[in-house]
Amino acid sequence: MRRRDVLRSLGALALGPLLSPLSAGQRMRLGAALHAGPTGPAGTRLEVLDARQAALVLAIADTVLPRTDTPGALDAGVVEFLDRLLAAWHTEHERTQFLAGLEAFDGQCREATGKAFEALDATGRAGFLSEVDGAPRGAAPGTSHAFYARLKEVTVFAFLTSKPVQEGVFKTPIIPGRFEGCVPV
Repeated sequence: MRRRDVLRSLGALALGPLLSPLSAGQRMRLGAALHAGPTGPAGTRLEVLDARQAALVLAIADTVLPRTDTPGALDAGVVEFLDRLLAAWHTEHERTQFLAGLEAFDGQCREATGKAFEALDATGRAGFLSEVDGAPRGAAPGTSHAFYARLKEVTVFAFLTSKPVQEGVFKTPIIPGRFEGCVPV
């Protein structure tokens, strides 16, 4: 099984309970609407994240889902998606906790490695993420562990609902064949 197939399955399982009140069509529209918001690192404005925070989120997301023969987190617009999600869907308290976790993650990385996460090579990034990811579940909000767990969820959701992935990776029709209501099954 390919890594992307595993991520697709895990993403669906992880996000299912959060999005269960929504139909499949509503979930896709939600993903498309979040992707359509303001854009980021390439010089356009972000609503919540500043340039340093966006660069850190971009580095983490790109480490989690790098570009291979299929699109990665950069192609899916994860930073822009997350910023739009923080601006439009999260309460001020949730935003504050998320940003506190981002700062805690940055501080923990600098303390452990002596460098910013963005400055680490691929091996250093993967090593640090495995330390943060290995923490027990149910980390307190505002911590680096809670931040990273939430960022992984958002990264997978953003990836699965992005236009490049929907058009280039998922080529299986949701309902094979056409619907003919008057034909007995």
